[in-house]
Formats: sequence, structure tokens, C-alpha cells
Amino acid sequence: MKFDNVKKAKALITLIFLGALLLIFFSGSLANIVADNRDSSELYWPAAPDTPRIKYLNSIASPKDLKLKQSSFLKRLVKKIVGFEETDAFLVSPYGVTTDSHNRLIVADPKARCVHVFDAQEKKYFSIKEPSNKDPFISVVAVAIDAEDNIYAADSASGKIFIFNRDGKFQKRLGADEGMFNRPSGIAIDKQTRRLYVVETVKGEVDVLTLEGTGLFKFGKRGAGEGEFNYPTHICIKGDRVLITDTFNARIQIFNKDGKFISTLGRRGDGYGDLDKPKGVAMDSAGHIYVVEGLHDVVNIYDRDGSFLMAFGETGSHRGEFYLPTAIHIDADDNVYVADSYNRRIQVFKYLKESNATRK
Repeated sequence: MKFDNVKKAKALITLIFLGALLLIFFSGSLANIVADNRDSSELYWPAAPDTPRIKYLNSIASPKDLKLKQSSFLKRLVKKIVGFEETDAFLVSPYGVTTDSHNRLIVADPKARCVHVFDAQEKKYFSIKEPSNKDPFISVVAVAIDAEDNIYAADSASGKIFIFNRDGKFQKRLGADEGMFNRPSGIAIDKQTRRLYVVETVKGEVDVLTLEGTGLFKFGKRGAGEGEFNYPTHICIKGDRVLITDTFNARIQIFNKDGKFISTLGRRGDGYGDLDKPKGVAMDSAGHIYVVEGLHDVVNIYDRDGSFLMAFGETGSHRGEFYLPTAIHIDADDNVYVADSYNRRIQVFKYLKESNATRK
């Protein structure tokens, strides 16, 4: 009997040892994603001696980057030994990004099939993995927030928009059963008018609904003329402007809230400031327009009139570098969040207004 107990004890110790090795191995791999956080040097754009306008702040790849609560070491070790890994706690392929009124960071992650919610103030993290019974996410690509901090998540593959309360509890689903959407890839909410704008990539149009799901009007059609789209993808609403990324036409089109065409910016090319595969679009408090250029791995910045001002970023995996970036969001404090998709992280920058534009 004693011999059996010794064998069992040795087997348990071996399992724990192997589990510890696995945890160290995987932890090391994931640590590489955010290793640059340990570098304290400051990054600014443009380079000196020009006045800095963009400052790198940090990178977020998992809850630990914001010092949020995670499972204990022992719990994670046991889960790994039995074959369950907490992959939902790490970004896999962030595609859509936004923040709510409590500065919570909300990320759509299609490969992880979930929506991540990072709450730095409350030091909490949770993920929304299954909207409702037998109706999981297939490819959740975009997120938006209404005035009550309800979370809207667009699933481009299923053609549905799921609505959750701020705690992640499922509330309602729009589309699919009603045949309302084909492939929604970008969503935005105008909190003043309580309108939901949905970018339909395949249809080449923008659908506008009430937050309850009642259709109001549509604008756009397939084409290359003014107000026409060739696979539009992303959207941003700021002030009285609606900005749409017209991806295959390599431009940003600007409309009023009723869908009336105003102007366009960007030109196709591979030069500095040109666009080839534009994706996310956003606007800062000064009215500058930021466009994620997915093929060139940069963020271009334009003025209100569409004149190119500067760009930041380049191809790579270090701080301030991108690899297949997708979405962008700018909060009320001019913090700039870029979904750096292939690098599995959200990089955070800050627009420096004139009074704050100094280097340290």
C-alpha cells in the first residue's frame, strides 16, 4: 500500500512539474508580446526637433497589463494540467475597439470569438463569449456603446448585432431572423439622436436604425462615385459628421447624419500619406481625422479639409509599430486606441494638444 502511495505522489509531482514548465513556457511567449512595456523611454511623433503631436502610452495584450484580477497561479496550473487554458484572458486577434463612459476598454476579438471588457478603474476583466444559448459569436468584428453603456457587438459572419448591458448580460439581438443584415462590419451609435449606423460591406451601403432596431433610412450604393462605396468597412461619428472607410476605393467619405455626402479624403498610392487598404477611422478633439492604413502599417492623420498632416507607426512588433492594424478609437481625453491585430494587442497613444506638446 505504501508503495502505491509513493507512486501516486511521484506521479502528482511529475504532473505539477510538467504543468509548471508549460506555464513558464507559455507565460514567456505571451510576455514577449508586451515586453516593451518594461522600456521606460518615451516615444513621440513627429521626431525632434518638430513639435510632438502623438505620444506612445502603453500596450494591452491581457488583463495583467492593466494589473487586473486574474486566476491564481495554482488555478491556472491545474487548468493547464487538465488541458484547459485561459485563452479568453488574452487578445488573439483584436479587430474592433471602443471605450465607454467609465473608460472601460472594450475589444471585439473574432478569432477568440468573444468581446473583452477591461475595467482599469474597478480592476476587473471579463469576456462575453456566448450571446445567448445556441447562438455563439462566429466572427465578432465591431463594438459600439450607447448612452447607457450598453454594448453593441456586430458579428459579420452571422449577420447579427447583439446587445448586452454594461455587465455583459445578453439583452437583445438584431438581424438574421429578420434578414435585416448581410455582412455588418462596422457599427456606430449617435447618442444624441439614438441612431444605430451599420456599415454593410457586401451591399455597399449604410443602414440607419433606431436603437430598438426599427429601420429609418439607408444611404450609399456600390460604385466609385461620390456617396458610393466599394466594400466599406469602418465608421466613426463625431459632432455632426459621419466618416465611412470606403476600403476598396482607398478613401474616407464624409457625410452628415442624414447621409448627405459632404466630401472625401485620401488618395490611392504607396507614398507617404497615401492609402491602399484603409480600415479604422476616428477623429480627435481638434477635428483631425485618423485613418488606419492596414497595408502600410501606419496611422495617417489629416486635417478637416483632408490635407495630409503626418503619420505614425511602421511595420514591426515593437512599441509604436504595427502588423496588420485594423480599428482605431479616440476617447474624450484624446487617448488613441489602435487594434494592432497580428501583434495581438491594443496600443494606446495620446494626441498632444498645443499646450501639452512637450517632450520629456
